[in-house]
Amino acid sequence: MRGGQFPRALEFIDARLARHPGDSESLYARANALMGLRKFEDAIFILQQLEEQGVAPVPVMQNLATCHFALLQFENVRAYGERLIAAGEKSGDVLQLTISALHHLGDMDAAVKLADENAEVAASHGRLAASCAMVYLDTNDSQKAAKFAAVALAHNPDSLEGLLVQATLAASELETEQAFRQYSRVLELAPQSGRAWLGLGMLATLAQEFGRAREMLTRATELMPQHVGSWHALGWAVLFGGDATGAEKHFAHALELDRNFAESHGAMAAMLAMRGDRAAAEREIEIAERLDRKNMSSQFARAVLLGNSDPAAGREFIRDSVRLLSRQLSARPREVLNQLLSRKPGPPAN
Repeated sequence: MRGGQFPRALEFIDARLARHPGDSESLYARANALMGLRKFEDAIFILQQLEEQGVAPVPVMQNLATCHFALLQFENVRAYGERLIAAGEKSGDVLQLTISALHHLGDMDAAVKLADENAEVAASHGRLAASCAMVYLDTNDSQKAAKFAAVALAHNPDSLEGLLVQATLAASELETEQAFRQYSRVLELAPQSGRAWLGLGMLATLAQEFGRAREMLTRATELMPQHVGSWHALGWAVLFGGDATGAEKHFAHALELDRNFAESHGAMAAMLAMRGDRAAAEREIEIAERLDRKNMSSQFARAVLLGNSDPAAGREFIRDSVRLLSRQLSARPREVLNQLLSRKPGPPAN
């Protein structure tokens, strides 16, 4: 087992179980070997039997949480994690599984609370620090996200979550070389990382390489089909590349995913404004601002409308709102937006 020779270990375990079918120690060992072979459903079957018998409740529940996490069954992970924590088991491994499950389930308040309460444990546990960093990133606490990403990478320079957090923070500060390097490293380690494809696509948009951005962001939407932000990013890249019709399709899909998200209505407004359909754009702006008066997309749409009717006023508005827009567009937003206002949309980028 220690050597990772799980098939060979199973031979010995099964030989003992043939003589002692109900031996709990052997059953527990068999579950561990099955976990090593990534046969998590088979391991769960054995572990649940041990759980019902009251055998080694803490390690059994921890292994059940691990198996359910591997199977992306986050409600079960949460349930076992909360039971373990209530029983006083607050190891880094248990906390990491529970915080990650809460994050995946979208219960960010509970995830942040648990991360805050166990910051000292995370300071010396790399994987827990990585999960905390992602939670803080997605709740807009950049300072804590940066702190725990650094801890994660100190323990493991190839921590996927640590790299993603640092890359995202670097992109938001327009430190594009670092962001590109770290997103690229994530894809070397995990080619199916939708977040990394999204990040690289946004960097390509920043560089006004709209065709390349379109390819990368399309990949992000394939990997994260329910992530509204990825559809927005793809829509912006397509729109900036001069394909208003294509952009409309992506923004419309974002609206299908969530019709009550202000940014989606604002993005549609921006697309309509760039096409010169002022009345329709203003209707979408009204909806967007009714949902969230401070949403960035409708501000951009207003800037385009102002630019079309009064270029000087439009550019002044863009300069005032560029810091907000940069969070969504990430690099050189002033240059991009000013160029957009100075030309009519052309053919789609190749």
